[in-house]
Amino acid sequence: MEVHWGQKDGHTRIFYLSFGTSAGNTVSGGTQTDQSGSVSAPDGFQLGGFFGRDGDEIDLLGAVWTSIETTTTSSSSSATTTVSDSDIVLSELYGGPHGVAFSDINLIKFQQTVSSFTLRSGARVDAVTLQITAPEELTMNHGGTGGSDVTLTLGAGEYITSMEAHWGKKDDHTRVFYLNFVTSFGNSISGGTETDDEATATAPDGFQLAGFYGRAEDEVDQLGAIWTRISANDLALTDVEESSSLMYGTTIRNWVGPTIGESSDTACYRKSVDFNSTNICPLGYGKDGGDCVAQCPLSYPVSCSLECIPQNDDCALEVLSKWLGRYCGSQCRYCWRLRRHSHCVQSCEVGYHLCREYYHAYQLDVVVYDLPVAVCTCLGIPVPANAKFADTVLKVVEGIVKQAITNGDEIVSTAENVLNLLTGTGALNTTDSTVDELQDLMDTNSTCGYELKRLTDHVVRSVNEVRNATPGVNVDDVRVSVYQSSIVLNDIPAVTNYCTGELLGNKTLTAAYETRDMLRKTFGVIIDQLIETGTTDMGESVAEDEYMLKVSNMGLVALSMIDPTAYLGEIDDGTLYDALGLTTVDEAFEGSYGTWTKKGDGAVHLSLESVDTEDVTVVIHSGGDKYAEVKVGAGETVTWDATIPELQDKTMYIDRWRPGLLGLPGSGGGSLVLWIPRSSQGGHLDMHVRINVS
Repeated sequence: MEVHWGQKDGHTRIFYLSFGTSAGNTVSGGTQTDQSGSVSAPDGFQLGGFFGRDGDEIDLLGAVWTSIETTTTSSSSSATTTVSDSDIVLSELYGGPHGVAFSDINLIKFQQTVSSFTLRSGARVDAVTLQITAPEELTMNHGGTGGSDVTLTLGAGEYITSMEAHWGKKDDHTRVFYLNFVTSFGNSISGGTETDDEATATAPDGFQLAGFYGRAEDEVDQLGAIWTRISANDLALTDVEESSSLMYGTTIRNWVGPTIGESSDTACYRKSVDFNSTNICPLGYGKDGGDCVAQCPLSYPVSCSLECIPQNDDCALEVLSKWLGRYCGSQCRYCWRLRRHSHCVQSCEVGYHLCREYYHAYQLDVVVYDLPVAVCTCLGIPVPANAKFADTVLKVVEGIVKQAITNGDEIVSTAENVLNLLTGTGALNTTDSTVDELQDLMDTNSTCGYELKRLTDHVVRSVNEVRNATPGVNVDDVRVSVYQSSIVLNDIPAVTNYCTGELLGNKTLTAAYETRDMLRKTFGVIIDQLIETGTTDMGESVAEDEYMLKVSNMGLVALSMIDPTAYLGEIDDGTLYDALGLTTVDEAFEGSYGTWTKKGDGAVHLSLESVDTEDVTVVIHSGGDKYAEVKVGAGETVTWDATIPELQDKTMYIDRWRPGLLGLPGSGGGSLVLWIPRSSQGGHLDMHVRINVS
């Protein structure tokens, strides 16, 4: 940095600046003077900022040099950062069990900056509001709009360290009447009416207020503080992780994500397959009498006879609805025939008609012969006499047929879309919210595309090797072996997750996750087709070129039928909300939280923490089946422990039985679901299951 200075109106001001970079580039501006000086960064340092004095102009300027090595080390060491259950502490709850349960637990960040706190009150406390400015702007508001508000603006480095609460009765409801907050600088803010019932919650040493939990509606009925460790660091999805399954070695964190648990229909039929020759079920299946039945996935975690239904749905109501409705009529018979291999169909009618259109399309001469010949001609490929076209030709034909059926009008809406379809750059114009498919990504000139091509070859080779190792092998033996192979357990999760990181450059987080889920579904279909079509009814191997053509034609058509849960792989460290997809519905378990670490002692530790006014029975389900029941008294904390190996690769679904109308127990009021992964390093899961009045 070169600086020139001089006098202007009796003040010394900066007249000229010039900056030079490590690559020899420069930028300058102003008027040179006789008074000048220059400074250079020490070896291994770079410009990190400035200090000095300014107003309408710059009067004084100095450079802040920062170590390049330190910055690089910090970035690369992000993968070594982990999570700790001890970084979050909840205070006691003050007030009464009325209003609606809430919690900020899934919104808070350890490195967040609270810029202000607003308290709205009159005779009682009406609302509390925390304003967050970093790492991104966020408002945490709870309560109503009554009373008048006062705001405390926090200075740099200032944080809230204590909360004094008073409570009392109003219309037979216990409510929060008064609050007083004190900061690390000794500033305070208060409002409401003091009562005889009061208590003070103080942050542990090294902790600060990060959010609230409790109950509120028009007023604040119950309030507790969420304290977080000031020195704790957040884990980010984009933290660099090592991967042996990738040519390029590194990827982002592999987390379950927010989209895989979303249900798209009222139910998902459970696929069944046979045991293998040693009476073992494949990964993702459990024994049910004489069959292996698919375990309920994240998007349909509740077991209901032959179905799995969405979180918080009632099995009895689902059965009654089907018995009364039969809204699909006779067309459901066609769906039922498809469902042993085609599950999670969005609706009977839509699924049936779509399958029928694909089926009839692939019987037409224009698809069987005319289109392949046209593609061969365009690509300069000789037309084979026996009509056995190359895989490349069939994939082009498949893409045209598929897009013509599903997006026909949109394809011909613009010349650009037609050209995109014919040139293989994507059937339709993509946006930041578009969900890309396997062939779209493989056709791109990107690292993700290369990894997917490499993975596809690996999948085909691996399944073929398993099937060909023993001529005439039973298809169920092939399925068990393939599902336990590294290609399913490690490679597919790693490569598809790598593509998520690449997609985040031009996709929203949701679209990137949905694309990853779509890719995993696609590989699931390809693997199942390779397994199923590798044998005939006689158990003899089908010629490789023939069944590969079938896979090419069918593999990308039935994508909506398979759930990708089985291809999640090993999950990296994170909060249960981020890493394992922890989701609560309604109030019963609102505010539940915890941590997952890939390296650990193999323990699953649940702390069942009741703030309910009734005794309840917590029911824990694994893979859709009831696994354990735990009685928890009102206001008590009970622990429940298990191991990773007994629960891994399955959903954990929790609901509870609570006395309701006329004292009769019911399971309504809310539920909790998350994924329990496997871990080659043991793994450890801590979860605080909050049990609320609901």
